Amino acid sequence: MSKLLGDKLPSEILEAFDGTDVGAKIGRGYLLVTTDIDGTPRPCMLSAGEVLATDERHLRIALWPSTSTSKNLARGSRALFCFVGPGAVFYAKGEPRSLGPGPGSKLERFEISVTSVESDIHQGMPVEETIVFSISDLDPQKVVDEWTRQLEALRA
Repeated sequence: MSKLLGDKLPSEILEAFDGTDVGAKIGRGYLLVTTDIDGTPRPCMLSAGEVLATDERHLRIALWPSTSTSKNLARGSRALFCFVGPGAVFYAKGEPRSLGPGPGSKLERFEISVTSVESDIHQGMPVEETIVFSISDLDPQKVVDEWTRQLEALRA
């Protein structure tokens, strides 16, 4: 059973999405869930290069334009951000607002104002991993450079 923590992001989320050392954060995936117009939940997998915690009450998200998730956030669909890491499971719920495209970026930007955060930690059955992805044949430095540009656009 999840436990309500309040309306502030925990340090684990703030550190994971502080926009620094993104090269070390390659490979971890996180889910953002919105709701389609017909009420169907819409999951979207994000990386540390697409999420920025600007403070303990706000997450900024960079998304490709015209995706279902972008459309859902643009029309005000509440958001659920799922953070799963070793020993930590958090669900941050919030209200989105569009920030428009970032300077020099084709990506849409959204800010999610956190309204509640829940923890879902089970004693004796700790979570050890999150979603993990591979960048396969991509040059890690090019990924870091792209993520750095995206995060700079989220800061603007």
